[in-house]
Amino acid sequence: MPHLPRLSGRHWPESAYRRSELPERVLQFGTGMLLRAVCAAAVDAANAAGAFRGRIVVVQSTPHGQASTMNAQDGLFTLVERGLERGQPLERTRLIGSISRALLADAEWHAVRNVVARPELQVIVSNVTEGAFRLDAAFPPRLTDLLYTRFERLPDGPSLFVIPTELVDDNGPRLAAMVDRLAEGLARGPEFREWLARRVRFCSSLVDRITTGTPAADVHATLERRLGYADALLTVTEPHCFWAIEADPPALRAAFAIDALPGGVIFAPDISFYRKRKLRLLNGAHTAMAPLALLAGVRTVREATEHPRLGAFLRHILFEEIVPGIDLPADAAAAFARTVIDRFRNPWLEHEWRVIATNQTAKLRLRVVPAIVGFARKQGRAPQGLALGCAAYLRWVRSRLAHPAGEDVDLPLIERHWRAVDPDAAPGPVLATALERLAARALADAGLWGANLTELPGLLEATTRWLLALERDGVDAALEALHGMPDYAATGRT
Repeated sequence: MPHLPRLSGRHWPESAYRRSELPERVLQFGTGMLLRAVCAAAVDAANAAGAFRGRIVVVQSTPHGQASTMNAQDGLFTLVERGLERGQPLERTRLIGSISRALLADAEWHAVRNVVARPELQVIVSNVTEGAFRLDAAFPPRLTDLLYTRFERLPDGPSLFVIPTELVDDNGPRLAAMVDRLAEGLARGPEFREWLARRVRFCSSLVDRITTGTPAADVHATLERRLGYADALLTVTEPHCFWAIEADPPALRAAFAIDALPGGVIFAPDISFYRKRKLRLLNGAHTAMAPLALLAGVRTVREATEHPRLGAFLRHILFEEIVPGIDLPADAAAAFARTVIDRFRNPWLEHEWRVIATNQTAKLRLRVVPAIVGFARKQGRAPQGLALGCAAYLRWVRSRLAHPAGEDVDLPLIERHWRAVDPDAAPGPVLATALERLAARALADAGLWGANLTELPGLLEATTRWLLALERDGVDAALEALHGMPDYAATGRT
């Protein structure tokens, strides 16, 4: 392959906006693909439309990040959107110019402080992973230090909006509480806390965009040949992009006008609708399917969606169980569910079930159990598909007991129920009486699920029946049995 020039400022087209003249108005914690595909892309589009005139300073707060590469490429990277839209293949390529530079938190903290003390800087965005989104991690103290710097150097400056994107419920108030707690120990703590209340707005936000990670070497090389330059930050993502930010829309728009274009970014006083829609329909479908797909030996989401039985199972739980059980307008929920199918079928995504099943127990509690409860209370009966998903989870957990590998921090909470009914956990069949006791014990654990699920009409019976069927006949036979049930066949969604 001929040598390709490295992407740099020379590749920025003259017809585009004058990026070098734009002030640095956003500070971003995180150099990863998700924020490149969401925040940087949204700011770039708003700049191109003339709605927002500003650039992003990126902070690398871990030893392994992309700061040096970003600087070597003058902040530029290529966004490749690949997927299905209304069932048809779609591919778009854009050069993104919204990042000005990247700074290392460990070595250049003085420069980061200088950025936050400028009046034009009005937005801080973060994506430091859920593991780092806690009081004893590095990010909250660093953010507190920056806010204290602004308090000391620019006390009468414009309001500052802090927008976390970590996948944590109410991430804005949670981050605000951590900063407030850390502020207590500072020299001018009471004054600082009063200033925080007046000058800083912590905004919950929800990001919904599947990024595929670094492309395989051959795919990367093919894309670079088409582009005509080498791009070490090539970012491949799906066409769907949604970022909901909870704030007073006019106030946030005055500082961060990136919601002018249709779709993509939404400012709203309450984003609970969007959070519930994504958590129940997209994340809930992922979580309910993961154990079944893994037991069936299916590797990726796309393969499962196109599988004759697993694909039918997905459509059934989405349209006939989750949508009817969710506390959202039926038309809106069904419309979003249809987009989920296209997203799961994306031929360019290699989304593996083993990754999705990380921390499966907590995900089941947060994403699937509310859908089961909602359906059972509204319909007066158990959702058979989701009950099968629960049974598959219990069956799959047994295979993890000998090799937990740290992939489910809540595994001990369900493991104790298996140990109580099957102390040896020896390979081979499990007695039907043990499985019946397991289902009764596990579903009754209100401390684990937030409710005693055996009190829901028919759920214990359904889960026990599917658990026995999985043990006796296997995944394919259980899915076939579900397919033949009257309430399943009546839907016509095969």
